[in-house]
Amino acid sequence: MKVLTSDWNSSKAQLMFVRRQVFIIELGVDERDEWDEQDECAVHFVAFGTTAVPIGVCRLTEDGQIGRLAVLPNYRQQGNGTLLLRKALQVAREMNLKDIYLHAMVDVQTFYHAHGFETDGRIFTEAGKPHVKMVRTL
Repeated sequence: MKVLTSDWNSSKAQLMFVRRQVFIIELGVDERDEWDEQDECAVHFVAFGTTAVPIGVCRLTEDGQIGRLAVLPNYRQQGNGTLLLRKALQVAREMNLKDIYLHAMVDVQTFYHAHGFETDGRIFTEAGKPHVKMVRTL
């Protein structure tokens, strides 16, 4: 798998394809909650396997929030999410960000915990789903 660093304008079709499949169709997130003003200014990451079809995406905002990490179902449990997250952390270091945070869906917080993120355990609702805030110092 290869992870490319991009921007919204250059990779909009690939980013929207994966996020629509995972967040809107699979998880039932309302489309109005999926797209926001952060997309335009965030650094985006697109993962590809052996074809030109994207298999995963992620974004990093200017204030250090990692978000919208999604991997298509057939490509999960193969290390693709880890590669996307590692690339986002690498770019965050290059941007001289010291503290990184994310809003993890409760059922996937163990994934982020395995990568050094910690939470206070407070659950809140975002896009109709239970989340926890997780932080990591670089």
